[in-house]
Amino acid sequence: MCNVTTVHMGIQLPAVGPGVENDDESDDGPPAEIEYLDYRVVLHEGWSLDDPDLFEKAAAADLDEQYYGVIEGGRRDSLLRSAENNGLKWPFQCRSGTCAMCACVVTEGEAEMDMNLFLEDEEVDEMGLRLSCTCSPTSDRVRVVFNAIHMEYVADIARNRG
Repeated sequence: MCNVTTVHMGIQLPAVGPGVENDDESDDGPPAEIEYLDYRVVLHEGWSLDDPDLFEKAAAADLDEQYYGVIEGGRRDSLLRSAENNGLKWPFQCRSGTCAMCACVVTEGEAEMDMNLFLEDEEVDEMGLRLSCTCSPTSDRVRVVFNAIHMEYVADIARNRG
């Protein structure tokens, strides 16, 4: 997905930091609609990630755009980069898929990570966890809860695996 790689411990790592451009046009498509919600709001309001009306509740709550909104993101841009390109500040640390600081939960739509050295397959497949620094939308619309580092489960794996 990215055009510059480095090799670390025999593993090719894509360059995913700020300013890294991708010249591969084959995966380009129309921008994806990314609806986002801060997990801290979910906690504060007593909402559940399993609630099918979660994003409707967020829309009705008249939240500031730093906590809830809809942005467009390029198909080759990570969710984190799309957020930054739209003036949002989501948490991150490594930008290389090796920590959980940028963890998010994809509740609807599809998003794929081009690098993941932290999450287990079950966490991705069953819990919807993704690393927003290396995760790009693959469907036209994605609903994502960012700031998942505040989830007890994610904070625990960050402490124990980090």
